[in-house]
Amino acid sequence: MMIGTLIVARRARRTATRAAAGEAVFFQVSANRPNEGRRYSPGRVRSGGRFHWEPRWSWTRLRELPPDLHYVQARRPTLREMLWVSADALVIECESSTGPVRLCAHAAQAVPVVEMLRRTAL
Repeated sequence: MMIGTLIVARRARRTATRAAAGEAVFFQVSANRPNEGRRYSPGRVRSGGRFHWEPRWSWTRLRELPPDLHYVQARRPTLREMLWVSADALVIECESSTGPVRLCAHAAQAVPVVEMLRRTAL
């Protein structure tokens, strides 16, 4: 398990570096609507433009996010959330017209994801 964690962290850092260099990459971002359960649905976000989350698989429980997401805060996952989210990830809390939304991204990729959210809110 330790080797897998190191590989994931290395890939996340390398993806964030490539995005900072201007390359179009995909960030792995999971999403959750707290009033619909605790599980996070895996998905991805393309770097460089506005925030647009797409589910990883067609059968994913959460298929789309509201278009009017507003960034609230980023924090470490709680002990209960660590059942669904890795310990080295950050939980990005957002608000929308339909209620709260939580996003989960690797710590190395959280800053670009938050920047995309802020660009979308403008």
